[in-house]
Amino acid sequence: MTTPAVDRRARMRIAAFEFDAPMDPLSAVCSSLNVKKLSQGKLYVPNSPWGIRFPAQPEFQFGVSLKGSYWLSVANDTPVQINEGDCYCVVIGQSYRKASAPEAEAHDYHDFLTRGAATYTAITDTETVGKNERGNTMMGTGFVFDEDNVRPLFDQLPPIIHFRAGSQTAYVLRSLLNLLANEVVESKPGAALIVDHLTRILFVNTMRGYVACEEHPHGRLGAFADTKISAALSLMHFDMNRRWTVAELATSVGMSRSSFALRFKTLIGVAPLDYWLQGRMRRASQLLANGRRTVSSVAFALGYESERSFVRAFKRVMGHTPTWYQKRSLTFSSKQLFTGLPRQT
Repeated sequence: MTTPAVDRRARMRIAAFEFDAPMDPLSAVCSSLNVKKLSQGKLYVPNSPWGIRFPAQPEFQFGVSLKGSYWLSVANDTPVQINEGDCYCVVIGQSYRKASAPEAEAHDYHDFLTRGAATYTAITDTETVGKNERGNTMMGTGFVFDEDNVRPLFDQLPPIIHFRAGSQTAYVLRSLLNLLANEVVESKPGAALIVDHLTRILFVNTMRGYVACEEHPHGRLGAFADTKISAALSLMHFDMNRRWTVAELATSVGMSRSSFALRFKTLIGVAPLDYWLQGRMRRASQLLANGRRTVSSVAFALGYESERSFVRAFKRVMGHTPTWYQKRSLTFSSKQLFTGLPRQT
């Protein structure tokens, strides 16, 4: 008879075996995200009516209403009401406004703080802050991602992604924001590594929630929800070194070559082999970023027979040479990850 200890080891081996499967496309894309900076803070607005204009920033902004309700809008889009406990994201490069009512007059964020109409402070968690205060209290967390890897995905997102307080996604995001706040405030050994992973987990859960709540997600996120194209993406990400052909990919997912190529380009925005090349170069950028690999070793690892052909392909996709990219990546250290309080929340 098998002992419980043996049973546990067997189950662990089975679990490890079952998990060793092709990486799904969302995991593959998000694994290449590099968080360069993180900022976090709490904004408190005691009186109504009020309105604040926030300038565009190179950050992916996560927000949660800790107390009270307000209206959030981007450009000329219809304002979205944010209630207590709601979570939301504002995509990179978007100016936006928050106000006590849609018609409330909005003032520049920095002027608003200078006049003492609002204050921002450090935070420790999202559950206890603001419970005994009047007015509105909101928490903001901003991430600066590596632009080269994140832009194709962000271009497909709406200006605002909103999750109601009672949704499972909002619950998960609030919990993750709590963990992030704790790591930033405590700054214990290993904090940089934990923050790096938590930001990716936070972003993946945001994308999961968005794809799940959208009836017809657009662009690459729509491709993640398409069974056949998602399967093809998984195959490519699982074996980026393989010299795929469109015919092989189409056959693998049970489609004709022409139908597959058309659906792939419609959803992804580029042809299958162009996407494959982009994925290889993003993988190369990850290998170069750690500073322990030479350009020639990375070229060899990706199956290139000559460094020159790899450099040409890398520059065509990434816009810069591998050497330039590697030097730039080395300028960012773990000490630069935390930037304290954000200039906007």
